[in-house]
Amino acid sequence: MAETSQWDYIVVGGGSAGCVLAGRLSEDPGRRVLLLDAGRNDRHLYTRIPAGQMYAFPRSDMNWLYMSEPDPSRGNRADIWPAGKIIGGGSAINGMMYVRGHRSDYDHWASLGNEGWSYDELLPYFRSIESSEVGDEHSRGFDGPLSVSRVPIKNPLNDAFIQAAQEAGVPYNPDLNGDSQEGVGICQASQKRGWRHSTARAFLAPAMKRSNLKVQLGAQVEKILLEGDRAVGVEYQLQGRRQSTRAARGVIICAGAIASPQLLMLSGIGSASQLQEHGIHSVVDLPGVGQNLQEHPVVRMSFHVRNATTLTSDLRNPLRALLHGINYLFRGRGALATCIGHAQALARTRSGLDAPNAQIIFAPLSYDLTEDGPRPYRKPAVGVGIGLCHIQSRGRIRLRSATPGHHPIIDYSLLDDPDDVAQLREAIRLTRKIFATPALGNYVVDERIPGAGVDGDGQLDEYIRQESGLMFHPCGT
Repeated sequence: MAETSQWDYIVVGGGSAGCVLAGRLSEDPGRRVLLLDAGRNDRHLYTRIPAGQMYAFPRSDMNWLYMSEPDPSRGNRADIWPAGKIIGGGSAINGMMYVRGHRSDYDHWASLGNEGWSYDELLPYFRSIESSEVGDEHSRGFDGPLSVSRVPIKNPLNDAFIQAAQEAGVPYNPDLNGDSQEGVGICQASQKRGWRHSTARAFLAPAMKRSNLKVQLGAQVEKILLEGDRAVGVEYQLQGRRQSTRAARGVIICAGAIASPQLLMLSGIGSASQLQEHGIHSVVDLPGVGQNLQEHPVVRMSFHVRNATTLTSDLRNPLRALLHGINYLFRGRGALATCIGHAQALARTRSGLDAPNAQIIFAPLSYDLTEDGPRPYRKPAVGVGIGLCHIQSRGRIRLRSATPGHHPIIDYSLLDDPDDVAQLREAIRLTRKIFATPALGNYVVDERIPGAGVDGDGQLDEYIRQESGLMFHPCGT
C-alpha cells in the first residue's frame, strides 16, 4: 500500500459541505489541505445548465443512485436515494432552490443546549456566504461567494399562483429567506448569470490556485485510520491502487447522509453488535451512527390550464424552443435557466403551529412519470409539489456487508407516522383552495392529478401512500 505525504486536514467528500470546508481551511497558507472525492469533474453541461438537472439525475456517472429497501408504509415501494457522484455533490445535481429554513428550527436547536445555533447567532454566517439579488441589508448578504437569484423566467401563471395563495389566506412575502420565512413568493435559486452555482463553483473553484490545497477526484475512501479513538488518516482507492495518507490536525467526513455513516461503520465506529455481524472490529461503540434517518415526503398535483403558455408547451414548439435557447445563450434567462420551482408557499395547514409545516412548490409545467424518467406532459398543465417541513417518521442506515463498494441498506418508512399523512392531506386541500380562487379562475380547467374525485380522507390517504416520493433532502446521525 502506497502512503502519501502528510496533511494538516483531510476532507472526505467534495459535496455541499466538503467544498466549503476545503475552501475555508485552505485560506490559511500554513494549512495543508487534501480534499478526496470519489466523483468526477463538473464540466458537463448537464451539471452547468439548470435545465440539465433532469438529464444528470439518472446517470450513474453523476449520481450514486442508492436504492432503499421496500417501504411498508407505501405498498413496499423502493426508492432511488440520489447523491451527487461529482465534485459539488448534491449541489451539482439538485433542483437549486435556495431555502434557508425557518427561524424556529434553529432556535429549537439552541434550546436543546447547542450554543451558537440560534437563528440570530447564525444570521451573520448566512449573510456572509451569499451574494443575493433580493432582500434587505439586515437579513441578506450581497458580497459572499454563493450567488442567489430570483428564478430568471417570467410567466403570468407564476403571478397568478402568488395572488391566488394570498386570496386563500397565505400572506405575500417578497423574500422568503428574509426576516420572515413564511408566506408566498417567487423562488430563489443558487444560480449565477443563468448557470448553476454549486458549492464547487462558489467555494472551491476560487481556492484551486492555492498551493496548499489539493483536490483528488476519483478517490474512493474506504476506511478511516484510527489510533485508539483518534482519526489520523484514511485509506482510499485511486485508479485501482490502494493508498493511505495521514492528517496531523483532523479528518473531516463530508460524504453525505448515506455514505458518511457507512464509512464510519466500515472503520469500526458504530454499533458494536452490528459491526460484529460483518466481522468488523469495533473501535468506538456508537450505536447512534446511521440512526435518525429523515427525509421530506412530497406528493404531486397537476392542473390543466388555458389562456396561458406553459413551459412544456413552449418546449414542444420548435420555434419557441429555439427562442428559449437564444434567450439563454445571450441573456442567461428563460426555460433553460429554470430551477425545480418558480413560486412557493410556506404555509400552515392547521392552527396551533409556530411555523409553516407545508412547502407548496409551483411551476408552469407538468410531466408524466415513466420508466425512463419524467417526460413533459403533452397538454397545457401546471405542476405542484407538496412537501412537509417537519416529519416524524425515522429510519436508519445499516451496512450491507464489510465491502466498501457495496451500497448500504437504507431502511426507511417514509410515511410511518400517521400524522405525516394527515398533514399532507391537509396540504392537498389547501392547494385545492388556492386553485379555486378567482386569481386562477381564468386559467384552471380541471385537476389532472390526483383528480377532483379523489376527495375523502381515505381516498386522499391512499393516493398519498401510493404516489408520494422523496424531496431528496436526507439527513441523519
